[in-house]
Amino acid sequence: MSNLDLRRNVHQCIDTFPYQDGTAAFANLQASCKNSLDFVQRLEILNTFKLHNGCVNTVNWNASGTYFVSGSDDNHLAVTEAKSGLIAVRAKTQHKRHIFSARFMPHSNDQAVISCSGEGIVQHTEFLRAYGPGTRSTEAALVDESAFRGNIFDCHAFGSTYDVLPMPDISRTFLSCGEDATVRCVDMRVNDRCEDSICDKHVFITAPCAVTAMDVAPVNHFKLVIGCSDSIVRLYDRRMLRSGTDRERITWPLRAFPIPMKYTRRHYRPTCIKFSSDEQEVLVSYSMEQVYLFDLRHPGYSDQWLLKSGCYTPKLRRDDDPEPQMPRLRFRGDWSDTGPNSIANVEHGQNRLNLGQARPPLEPGVLSRLSDEIFRMLNSQTRPPRVSNGNRPLPRRNRSRSNSNASGNSPSASSNNSWQTAVLRTLENQSETATNDQSSAVNAESPSTSRRAPPTECNGDCHVAAATATTSAGVSGRPGEPIKDCAFPLTTFDYVKMIFKGHRNSRTMVKGACFWGDDFVMSGSDCGHIFVWERKTGKVIKTLLADQRVVNRVQPHPTLPYMISSGIDYNVKLWAPIGSKAIFDPDATDSLMRNNEIMLVETRDTITVPAQIMIRILASLHQYRRLMHPNGAHDHHSHSHNPDAHLTAPTEPAPTVPMDIDDNPVTAADPNAAADPNATADADAAADPDATVSRPVALDTPPPDHDSNNDTNV
Repeated sequence: MSNLDLRRNVHQCIDTFPYQDGTAAFANLQASCKNSLDFVQRLEILNTFKLHNGCVNTVNWNASGTYFVSGSDDNHLAVTEAKSGLIAVRAKTQHKRHIFSARFMPHSNDQAVISCSGEGIVQHTEFLRAYGPGTRSTEAALVDESAFRGNIFDCHAFGSTYDVLPMPDISRTFLSCGEDATVRCVDMRVNDRCEDSICDKHVFITAPCAVTAMDVAPVNHFKLVIGCSDSIVRLYDRRMLRSGTDRERITWPLRAFPIPMKYTRRHYRPTCIKFSSDEQEVLVSYSMEQVYLFDLRHPGYSDQWLLKSGCYTPKLRRDDDPEPQMPRLRFRGDWSDTGPNSIANVEHGQNRLNLGQARPPLEPGVLSRLSDEIFRMLNSQTRPPRVSNGNRPLPRRNRSRSNSNASGNSPSASSNNSWQTAVLRTLENQSETATNDQSSAVNAESPSTSRRAPPTECNGDCHVAAATATTSAGVSGRPGEPIKDCAFPLTTFDYVKMIFKGHRNSRTMVKGACFWGDDFVMSGSDCGHIFVWERKTGKVIKTLLADQRVVNRVQPHPTLPYMISSGIDYNVKLWAPIGSKAIFDPDATDSLMRNNEIMLVETRDTITVPAQIMIRILASLHQYRRLMHPNGAHDHHSHSHNPDAHLTAPTEPAPTVPMDIDDNPVTAADPNAAADPNATADADAAADPDATVSRPVALDTPPPDHDSNNDTNV
């Protein structure tokens, strides 16, 4: 029997084990266990670890699979021994917001961890003492600052830092990527900290827009793939990195692979990218979309031509685009559309009870009427017309952390003639500001490109010009290997080997996907399940209920058929094939997939705002209507004939403080009002040009509670 067949047959591996080379025998047995469909369908929870006091956004194994590290919204790191479930150490970091990624540093005896968070800080944590026997108490495992050394790197220009990756072949060196459109490489043998507000010395790659995911090849470590917020996956060779000659000094990749769509009218941000073990394929999970398997043997496309085409620049409006409308809104902390009990609106009434809520939800009918009220007033006839900038270039956003959140807190946002003008001007400014990162790279190459530039057609000569442009930028493929011949918009996507459908990825900033052995693919979902697909066919062969809300991360064990998962629940779960028999319910899976498909479409047109923002807007509406109708006649008419009259203008004087839906003052002590004003929109919908609600009113900033930050962290 061939070695390839042994990797897929547990029984034959055991039978031939004594007759094989020791190393090969173990490798084949381990691979056959992961490639066994029977083992996958026997997966059940082996242990649940209660390690944190917040959502667990990241979990990762060490190289040997004996320990795993986890990071949470509580800003703590925890190192846990998987076999015993004992916490080896738990430490409070200097992160101020949600920890998005945490990994063991190689060549450190698992004593060093690198992590990054939502405020853009990267921290290298080195524990100074060897791990003890461990404890089950999170408080007993907590160590003070004298037990570890924390080195801070705060050199990302602005925004969140989404991922960190140790360099496997270089000691004490790591990569980080973030919203400032850079991948930074830090060699701690040269710099052990960096807190410069403007720092260029660690810039490794400069991308056209935010870098939200990346991965280093498992064997040829010089290969690096990144996913950007313009929905394009870019492949680099770190031995051949050179900046372009344009003013942005973009680092052009070897090749680029766009999301398989002719156009993108919103951002489909990659939340996870993984190389396959043979480095011939890459797995890409897109927010608001599906999981794709790209073939890296495909020659790909020129990144410059993809940007020039305008097909993957959502902020550049096209002639065939419909007039944008305000999306539907949801309250921050309303997780009723997640978890195993979530059902699409077409399948249930407005007053369906949603089980498993971390906090009792507001009445769904009230939420819907509030959203409808704001939807009507922002799309009323008094809405000012959109102003097109034409060919006038937009001002470049100031790249400093202190100004990254200033667009919604400007005093001018509340000094207009009416509340509506202020809200809409804030929306327009946010939309235009977000356009700069996309349009500047295009305008640098083609200054005459307008915001309504039609798609580019290269008429068969695109590959020649693209290859020339790529070579002139200092990055090219193999000698004599042309870039793929193409015309825009693209109509064929032959680099897509498989599409994995059925899950839902919309509500969280991080959503992991991974390979399970050679034959399966896994991903978390907003429905609280882990989906397992067959790699060759794309068919769902198993779903696992793993969270009461959202599954963020799924990490397989390096060698054994074990895996760990984490999500909105405050724990980490260890899975193993311990079921008495293989179980799979195709009917229940089909129903779950249909529901996810409907809810994914609904979520694309919904954004999240704090309750305080909604209440402020309604209070402004009350005052506006009172000023427009001082005699109260219109208000009386509204109360007489409008079934939602309790949400419209009252006859009493307008409130001078934020009021809730029962006309009670909202204070910082109110849990629904304790919200972060710098995170007023869902992360993916905020990137939608037709759904850019951000900071319409300047608010006081009470200490945010955990629930108010969930939509931004995760």
